[in-house]
Amino acid sequence: MVVNRKRIVIVGGSFGGVNAAYELRKQLGRKTDITLISKESAFTFTPSLPWLVMGWREPGPLQVPLAKPLKRAGIHFVHGNVEALDAEKCVISAGAERFSYDTLLLATGAELDYGAVPGLGPVTGFTESIFNVAEAGRARTALAETLSHDSGRIVVGAAPGASCIGPAYELIMMIDTVLKRAKRRHRFTLTYLTPEPFIGHFGIGGIGNSSRMVQDEFASRSIESITNARIIQAEPHRLILADGQECGFDFSLVIPAFLGSGFVRAVSGLANPKGFIPVTPNLANVKYPNIFSAGVAVAIPPPFATAVPVGVPKTGHMTELMARAAAHNIVAEFHGHPTIDGLSLPSLCIADAGDTAFYMSADPFLPPRNKAVTKRGKWARYLKLAFERYYLARIRYRLPSLHFGW
Repeated sequence: MVVNRKRIVIVGGSFGGVNAAYELRKQLGRKTDITLISKESAFTFTPSLPWLVMGWREPGPLQVPLAKPLKRAGIHFVHGNVEALDAEKCVISAGAERFSYDTLLLATGAELDYGAVPGLGPVTGFTESIFNVAEAGRARTALAETLSHDSGRIVVGAAPGASCIGPAYELIMMIDTVLKRAKRRHRFTLTYLTPEPFIGHFGIGGIGNSSRMVQDEFASRSIESITNARIIQAEPHRLILADGQECGFDFSLVIPAFLGSGFVRAVSGLANPKGFIPVTPNLANVKYPNIFSAGVAVAIPPPFATAVPVGVPKTGHMTELMARAAAHNIVAEFHGHPTIDGLSLPSLCIADAGDTAFYMSADPFLPPRNKAVTKRGKWARYLKLAFERYYLARIRYRLPSLHFGW
């Protein structure tokens, strides 16, 4: 008797896609065909990219080429861009290749919506960014040039609708630390520009006492802040806000808003107008139940209305938990077993500040919560570094999942 093998296709080679692939292989053994398609050839530990901008790290040690570890796990790896998805026929296209699937998992992350603000972005605009190795390397060069001068104006922040704001907090405090160590801090102005209604909001109303903690930190570092900021245009050496304010700069890094992947936006009914995928609690799409999603690609409405739009962040930790929940639910549906809630998840984040760091955890991620922890100390810097090294080894060698703090 011939038994049809289940075909699972995963799109995305970062925290969501790789972890989902490993978890599916672990639970299903070798009796299922698993294909992972990624536009990047290597996994990058993106939480460490602010260190790359500062010149404290090099790109190579932050990356793991995916082909070899995925092959060892029996996962077919395709390095290429997904160009089209036919959700009715269950076919996805990448270059000249077409892949049929029984179940599709989209862990596609997002595209950077520089076009939402004229002049924003590092290639055709006037501001830097930090979401891949190339961007971080460019920002590193620009920052080093600014810091080589006797004085300067540094503006770091986020555009309206931005969701992954954490790196901006890290970077501006790291710059403050470097300047203080060189005894040149008094020669530079540091301004944090954000659509958040208050410092430490993070798009989710804060975590525990994070707002008070970060506001005190900014005050002690003499970092100016402008909240409810709606950037409407970036020009050479200045950002223009909707209320008429202008922020001059010699170096500026602005976190853009995100868009869902282009091929996702092209499928009618799969995503919302921004291209993010609405899901049920088991992480299946509301229109196509055999399409699951995890991480940044998932549409999660903000828990609070704000004067200027601020998106909900999805940390690497949260993305991994969502990916593992999606994998569990895919297997459960194959076998007719109950699924689990993949949205009411905990999350943790460590934000480095150069000379100290902030540890923040929340359970669940969105309020109201059963638990919220915020702590500050140098120990958190070492914890982040240790977790980075462990995580890269985990991706390379399929080590067991490790989550501290829960």
